[in-house]
Amino acid sequence: MFIVNNESRFETLRQDLHEAYGHAHTAQTINAKLDEIIAKHKSKAILDDYIAVLVEREVMEYFGAHRNHVRFAAGLNTDLVKAAIALTKKHAGDALVVDGAVSHPENQTEGHMSYVLGERGLDAHERHVEDVRTVSMPDYIIYLGADVPRDEAGKDIKIWPIAHAEDVEQTRELADDLEARVLYMLNKLGITPLTEQVKLSA
Repeated sequence: MFIVNNESRFETLRQDLHEAYGHAHTAQTINAKLDEIIAKHKSKAILDDYIAVLVEREVMEYFGAHRNHVRFAAGLNTDLVKAAIALTKKHAGDALVVDGAVSHPENQTEGHMSYVLGERGLDAHERHVEDVRTVSMPDYIIYLGADVPRDEAGKDIKIWPIAHAEDVEQTRELADDLEARVLYMLNKLGITPLTEQVKLSA
């Protein structure tokens, strides 16, 4: 006999709600509304099988449009992924959910990107690469390089033909190109870039 585990589904839904709407609503507001809707459907349900589906539908209708989720991928190039994340967070703030995926995040690449980001007052945090929930499919997966293996799934896939950099000056040019692409992406998504860098708590 198949047993429906609604509590587990509710907790997954709760996490997804905080990720999708946390920029516009407090955690208390999200939790209170979800708990209210769960209690309402539990009180009048004849079968438990469909409670989670009905709860999800109602709570999503209540909170409205979710934040787009963008994931960057660059094969083994951890530094490039972290740079794309840092630049996106600089200009988008909390308007997007952004993370990255690399084939082997434990393998640190040796390059000049961290230095160049430091020149711009940016710090690329490792956690944005390591904390990817691989089960969640992003709205957009952006491959940073035409030769990057296409091993990530996304609802919409983009390929940015990013050049390779060999020295600091080329890395500065690469960072300029990457930043221009990020700003273009935000414009296409209807997001107004922040006018100044803000300290983000992710």
